[in-house]
This record gives sequence, C-alpha cells and structure tokens, in this order.
Amino acid sequence: MKKFFGLAAVIFTLNACTVKKATLTPYQNIADLIENSAIGKNHHVGFAIKEVGASKNMYEKNANLYFIPASNTKLFTFYTALNMLGDSVPSFQYIFRKDSLILWPMADASFLHPDFKAQKSFDFIKDAGKDVYLVTGRYHGEKYGKGWSWDDFNEYYQTEINDMPIYGNAVDISCGLFGKLKYTPDLAALYLNEVSISNQLKTVKRGLNNNNWIVPTSINTNYRQSLPLSLNKTIVENLLSDTLLATGAIVKPIETLNWRKVPQSANIIYGVASDTLYKHLLLPSDNFIAEELLLNCAAANKMDMNTDSVIYWASANLLNDMPNKIKWVDGSGLSRLNLFTPDDMVLVLQKIRDKINNDDRLFSLLPAGGESGTLKDMFKGSTAPYIFAKSGSLTNNYNLSGYLIGKSGKKYIFSFMNNGFVISTKEIKDEVVRVLSAIHDNY
Repeated sequence: MKKFFGLAAVIFTLNACTVKKATLTPYQNIADLIENSAIGKNHHVGFAIKEVGASKNMYEKNANLYFIPASNTKLFTFYTALNMLGDSVPSFQYIFRKDSLILWPMADASFLHPDFKAQKSFDFIKDAGKDVYLVTGRYHGEKYGKGWSWDDFNEYYQTEINDMPIYGNAVDISCGLFGKLKYTPDLAALYLNEVSISNQLKTVKRGLNNNNWIVPTSINTNYRQSLPLSLNKTIVENLLSDTLLATGAIVKPIETLNWRKVPQSANIIYGVASDTLYKHLLLPSDNFIAEELLLNCAAANKMDMNTDSVIYWASANLLNDMPNKIKWVDGSGLSRLNLFTPDDMVLVLQKIRDKINNDDRLFSLLPAGGESGTLKDMFKGSTAPYIFAKSGSLTNNYNLSGYLIGKSGKKYIFSFMNNGFVISTKEIKDEVVRVLSAIHDNY
C-alpha cells in the first residue's frame, strides 16, 4: 500500500506539472526575461513586442503607462515628415525681381551644414548672379523648445531654433597649427565677439546669450567640439554673404527684409534628398535636424511655422488612433515634458513601416545593432544586424524602440522603455541587449 500511494503521489505530481506547463503562454520565455530581471527591479520598465502584422502584442509590461521617451520622440518627427515632405527637402521659396533674388527660408537643416557635401540650394543662390534678400520672420517660437534645460546651451545637442538654419547653427572647433583653435566655418570674425582665456576649462565655454567665448589655455591635437551659436539676423546675413564671396561670387552683402507674404508666383528651391536628411536625423540622433524638420514640414505645407502647429496637425490627422493620448512637445525629445507609452511607440513604428513599405530602405535609415549610428557598439557578434531601432537617452532614462529580426526570419516590432534608474546607463544597455538578443535567438 505504501508503494501504491507513493506511486500515486508521483503520478499526481507529474500530472500537476504537466497541467501547469500546458497553461503557459507560447511567449512565457519573454515574460521570464523581463519579470526575472535583476536589473529591472528598482526603476520603471515598459515593454511591448508584437510580430509584424499581428493585431495583438506577444508580450507586454506596463505597455499602457507613460514614459519619458527622450530621442524616441524622433520617430514621431520622422513619421510626420514622411507624410508632409516629398522626395527632396525644400530649402527656400523665391522670386526674381529685376536684379534681385528674394528668398523665404523654409528651415532646411542641411543648408551649408558641414555633414552635407552636396549643396544644391546654395549653388542655386550663388549661380543666380543676383543681389540676395532674405525675408525672415516666418518662425513664431522661442530659440529653445519647451522644457529644455537652460544650462545645456553650450552643448552641441541644443542648438538654437530658427527659420534660416546655416552651418548647423553651430561652429566646429578643432586643433589647428601650433595648437591653436581652428574654426569651421573659418569666419570667426563674423560671429565671435570677445575671447578670454582660462586654465580651468577643458572646452570652449560660450556666454549664455552672446558669442563671448572663454577658451582653454591649451588643447590636445585631437580636440573637437561643436559649439552652438547665439544667433541673430546680422550673423546669418554675414555668414551667407561671406560664404558666397569665398566662392568668387560677386554679390552685395545679404540684406534681411521684414516679413511679407510669399507671392503665389514663388517657386521652391530643393536641397538634399529627404532620405539623406532622415538618415542624419536617426543614425546619430541629431536634435538640430529634428527641430528644424518640423518647421520645414510647416513651411512646405503653408502652415504657421512653429513646433506646436505641426505637432497639433500631426496628432489630429496622422496619430489620432494612438492607443493612449500622447503628450508631444518638441521634435527631438530633449524635453522631459514628452510622454509616450510603449504601445504608442509600437504603433508609430508600424505606421512608419506601412508608409515606407520597403524594409531595406527603412532599415538603412535606422541605427543597426553592432554596425551603425547609436547602436554601433551594441548587439555585436552577429554576422548580420538583427536590431534596427531608435535609442533615446536622458539622464536616468534609456529607451530603445524599433524592429527585431528573429533567427526564424520573422520580424517583430518592440519598445523597451526604462525610466528613473540610478545605476549606470551601461548596465541598462547591457540588459536591453540581453533581453532582445534572447528573443532573437529563440524566435
């Protein structure tokens, strides 16, 4: 009898285990990865993943809760631009009037930007052989976005916003001959007001509301800094005038005209291919391009040129089916006032994919794990990238949202959001790699 009851107990236990195993969801392994994470216990974690084309998530955790997205915000800017711009970026509206070329800037971030070698718009202005007049005043907004940190004004990622971007609204500083600072564009006299020297600094420090610089006593040979300019119409006029003169163009100094309505007869000068700009937006996560891109969308669609008007239009017409009401305030994600849920991120990624309708093109525009952009140093060791995604970083926040290709060849859309941590960002990134790599390996 003891043997009988012992055997019965074993059979009962096995049956119980079998029943328990049968009730597991097909994606319980993903749940285990997230729920049993030692890293994710002390901060806010949101996760959502679904197979491309599926109507429901495979797995989700806090997918309907709000997170500060940081540069994941650029995915919303990108989707808006895909719907509001064509194949090329509009640079200026213009008319010829006798011996004059009158230009209405359209916030083309690529104009004279050092990272864009082809400058069709500038070449058009140079070859026109006319006196140039800029009609400014289209932009109605502040030089910084809502909720931006005032003390980041000296950092390359927080350039001023305007309707006539030029040279990326910044100056590149490097080490020149004899250890002296070298400026690009090499027109320092046009934008540099005062210089003082300090042996306390390691980088150039600009005044809060001016171009008074404090420079370090010495720099090393590989020194490199991109310093935002404090802009005004005189600086913009002089930069464009002197750049034209440097090419041999014989022109009078550029003059700025007060705002006047764009004539119906005005034509448009187009600059770089839109995909070229999008790639520069997404791979290095360029905040300057993100902000100007929204203004560019406004000008191209005859809207009031400010960030709010474009976001309002896009939210009402392109994003009105978001799972949760979004809080979207800038183009770049610099603001902590932005709030999106993982479900929102997954849907906008689906919309982007549907709009582009070509995965090769789409994946070429995004950072690729182990290969390019902000993901170059993550997801290494694979023969081919399997993560194509947009990262988003602010102090205490790291998010990654994009597309994952499993070993099976199936494609997935995911959003992995981490807010409010006090450990190092590297530890969070390592955990993101661990989880997403395991999904790739097993699905």
